[in-house]
Amino acid sequence: MAKLPYSRVVNVTLSRNDAFASKRGFGVPLFLTGTAKAGVLDASHRTFLAGSMDEVAAAFSPSDEFYKAALAAFAQEPRPIQIKAGFVTIDVSPTAAELQTQLDTLYDADADWYWITIDAALRDTAQLDGLVTWVQAKNKMAIIGSNDVGHETPANTTCISARHKGTADRTATFYHTDATEYCDIALAAALGTRNFDEADSAYTAKFKSLATIAPINKNSAAVQSITGFTPALGQSLTAGHMANTYIDIGGRFFVVEGSTLTPNVFIDEIHATDWLIARTEEETLNILLNNDRIPYTDAGLETLVSGARQVMRSAFRAGIIANDLDANGNYSPAVRFIIPSVFDVPESQRHARVAPEIQIIFRYAGAVHYTTINLQMTF
Repeated sequence: MAKLPYSRVVNVTLSRNDAFASKRGFGVPLFLTGTAKAGVLDASHRTFLAGSMDEVAAAFSPSDEFYKAALAAFAQEPRPIQIKAGFVTIDVSPTAAELQTQLDTLYDADADWYWITIDAALRDTAQLDGLVTWVQAKNKMAIIGSNDVGHETPANTTCISARHKGTADRTATFYHTDATEYCDIALAAALGTRNFDEADSAYTAKFKSLATIAPINKNSAAVQSITGFTPALGQSLTAGHMANTYIDIGGRFFVVEGSTLTPNVFIDEIHATDWLIARTEEETLNILLNNDRIPYTDAGLETLVSGARQVMRSAFRAGIIANDLDANGNYSPAVRFIIPSVFDVPESQRHARVAPEIQIIFRYAGAVHYTTINLQMTF
């Protein structure tokens, strides 16, 4: 018996929307070192990936600096999913320019990481100026450990923080008096677990406790010189060096001030900014890839901006975007979209198929780092 095809009465097709941009990650810290491990981490193997301390121990010995740094990273709670070691070739008298060249080579080999920290052997060397300059031009964050006692003197001009404070917002420094501590990768590992794609993931690095890290034993004047933070005033270039450190208040150990080398610009701001830009780029590209076309109409522009709307909803859910009452006690919109009408766009621009600029305005929720409470007792 002949069986006729279904297409005689119904024609069903299915199109798979699988043309999506890959999402960029912001969780992996990289440990930069000039010490090779033959066949594991060297000029032919620029990075080494580890998802656990067991994987580190299988390739490195307890005397290796990456092993020590990995202990600090994986000790944090929650633990990072992955960490990496990155190798750069360093000669007997390395320069900042040579380090930048090596960083380019490392980046070309493996750019799948966000935080960059350093081997203790690289601390407080002049070549690190190259790292500060290099990372400023990338969508990366550097957290650089330092043991330079110059941080404790506000007038010091030679420590790495003093050399770059006020000029770099993609580098944070972490001062500690104990050269055996790996505070920088401990902090990077802790912050790297913050995923803004998840609800309530916004953070500030200040007040964060770091497992296995001991606080410095310094007085308020020294801490103010290190961080540049004056109570009730905030950070200033004259007060100190914008570095982070680890202190004890009330028997609790925590990070202060959670900042970059630019006063009152904090690590979480740069992290959130990079995430917002990356996700908006990705979602907008997805819309362009998965539609036959976006018509140059007002409705088409609404379609074009729908990806950004989704990102803003995720940012609000993460806690990045503030939602406050206005002066009249009414809720002010958390996000405002300013989308021009296509009739306000010159015909020549429409003919060139270049969309008008779309503005998205929102207030960053930020965090409170200091408060004053006045008590008044009456009788």
